[in-house]
Amino acid sequence: MSPKTFNALIVEQPEKKTFTRRIGTRSIDELPEGDLLIKVHYSSLNYKDALSATGNPGVTREFPHTPGIDAAGEVVECSSAAFAPGDKVLVTGYDLGMETDGGYGQYIRIPSAWVVKLPAGLSLKESMILGTAGFTAALSVWKMVQAGVKPGDGDILVTGATGGVGSIAVAILAKAGYRVIAATGKASEKDYLTSLGAAEIIGRDEVLAGSERPMMKTRWAGVVDAVGGDLLPSSRQSTAGR
Repeated sequence: MSPKTFNALIVEQPEKKTFTRRIGTRSIDELPEGDLLIKVHYSSLNYKDALSATGNPGVTREFPHTPGIDAAGEVVECSSAAFAPGDKVLVTGYDLGMETDGGYGQYIRIPSAWVVKLPAGLSLKESMILGTAGFTAALSVWKMVQAGVKPGDGDILVTGATGGVGSIAVAILAKAGYRVIAATGKASEKDYLTSLGAAEIIGRDEVLAGSERPMMKTRWAGVVDAVGGDLLPSSRQSTAGR
């Protein structure tokens, strides 16, 4: 049985002025509609959460609001037959933490279609250590594999390599046998990236070198770009099969 109230991070905009953040009490009745009530055990920290928590209108427009774009926990109530109370589940993406109150509260109510059962071999905590960043990195590598890029085809570039998506992508690719070139603006993190499996660490300037030309020499068999901006078209210009 669920409690009537719970603790949550609450983002507010008093009198349409500066956004404020506090740990406060919310009511279960305040949660949005959905057939699934989940007691949250863990959530990860993502850039989109920071945007929501500071009032970025591209992420969240209605306040008060609780951020958290992913969550792992236990089912408390389910009005459909999709899950049973006590099931361990996780959710990433959809509208969670954007306009739908998210994982930085002790409870969330969402549609069961957003949720998957916790994969075997993972704890709830481990699933959120990987979190949305890990899911994104895994999807990027899966897409590359689906496109037919094999470990022997050449170097794989990962930009933003010290970030959440980038670092996990480096580790997954290296584990799968790819030769990974990690691009970063943090030269001090060379040992960290090497420990993840990166074969070589380069600066952002090296990725951008020659991008002003109409054509660039092919350097990469594939790219996982976690930065965007000028690095994206530059890395694309020097990728095989572009």
